[in-house]
Amino acid sequence: MKLIETIQEFSKKHILVVGDIMIDEYIFGNINRINPEAPVPILNVLNNNREYRLGGAANTANNISALGAKCTIIGQVGNDKTKEPLLKLLEKSNINTFLIERKDFTTIKKTRLVAQNQQALRVDFEDPKPLKQKHVTKIIKFIKSKQFDIILLSDYDKGMITKELVEELKNLNIPIIVDPKPNTMDLFKDVFVVTPNISEAREITKSNSDPKILSKLIAEKYNTNVIITQGSNGTSSYNKETKYYKQLPAKSREVYDVSGAGDTFIAALTLALTSKAELFEATQIANHAAGIVVGKFGTATLTLEELKSSFNGTNSKIKTVAELIQIVQELKSKGKKIVTTNGIYDILHVGHTQLLNKAKSFGDILILALNTDSSTRRYKGDNRPINNQKERGEIAANLIAVDYITFFDEDTPENLINKLRPDIHVKGGDYKKEDLLETKIVYKHGGEVKIVKLVEGKSTTNIITKIINSKGNN
Repeated sequence: MKLIETIQEFSKKHILVVGDIMIDEYIFGNINRINPEAPVPILNVLNNNREYRLGGAANTANNISALGAKCTIIGQVGNDKTKEPLLKLLEKSNINTFLIERKDFTTIKKTRLVAQNQQALRVDFEDPKPLKQKHVTKIIKFIKSKQFDIILLSDYDKGMITKELVEELKNLNIPIIVDPKPNTMDLFKDVFVVTPNISEAREITKSNSDPKILSKLIAEKYNTNVIITQGSNGTSSYNKETKYYKQLPAKSREVYDVSGAGDTFIAALTLALTSKAELFEATQIANHAAGIVVGKFGTATLTLEELKSSFNGTNSKIKTVAELIQIVQELKSKGKKIVTTNGIYDILHVGHTQLLNKAKSFGDILILALNTDSSTRRYKGDNRPINNQKERGEIAANLIAVDYITFFDEDTPENLINKLRPDIHVKGGDYKKEDLLETKIVYKHGGEVKIVKLVEGKSTTNIITKIINSKGNN
């Protein structure tokens, strides 16, 4: 498949992101009372529960890095303490930097106060200032000293993207992709691609026409290819040379969280275009990538393996342990209750589905850990499993109750549970909690263990025995 071949080229590319860098701060707590000094709620924060995430152009760069490419970002920061966690996050995400540090500039921070998983208030720390000519000169000199496959401009109208900078960038003869703001659109004439959303496209053109007409108007006025994102209505692409317009439906899946989907879209689009995909092919890949991200709880990036697996038909619920650790941390920071259970799930039956439904009822997210084929053979014998681990994972991933699936190769799941640290671990059978090897680990991390009674007479072993006996009777 050509799309898979395109995706495999991502790791060979070096993308330059230029834009308004921000850091997002989340402070988590509970609101249980009203301030007696004024009619406003009080957020009670326990254990300084806060976290930092890359925002603005930095989150776009984070998505590019997560997809396996080399990424460098250029932006402005202040000579202040706010930049310190930002720099740490950029380094952790393997993003190279060339930052304009200014005494007269405030590192942009958006602080969100979150109570009971709902955003109660946002506080913005910013004092936007445009680049000076001396900064533009330094930036262009730096770019000329490196080799970049493409430039992505991420404009949040905070001063980084100026007319002088854009004109100098155009003279470099490197393809430019722009995620524009309507009020700065005039800067981006003759760039390779612009990617407004439908509202921005209508504001740019001052027209309420359909996306096809909007695309044509923008392409003709600004001499550029046009991709318009349209939320649940999908995405369209318009080639300025061939006049070819194509509408893509949104990737169909349950939507958990749309945050980060736009950044994932333009990151995947940029990488696909620089990997020699045609405009429509690149839009397909980007649309597919964004569709995967909105099916996640609070996960703003997509890995290269996830994207490749989705095109190969592998269910996106199936994760590596490393991926799940990151996902679980993110979910817990948003107050989600994590439930785990484990087993072989060789031939799916009503006992399995009832146990999984009961397990899911104990929390928000259910993770099913499956024994690998080798683990199953050690436990059940050389004739098992009947279905290999890939097939077992795919079947279980189609159950509504299951949010994520992973595999463990040990005989028992203690090591996995120690890494995931669930709030609740569920075991099916007539066990006593104290007899389970995993109980001690769950308790160590502040979780609890629940025992669910199995459906009498329902097991894979019984099904296999029944099949063998029925063949013998025939």
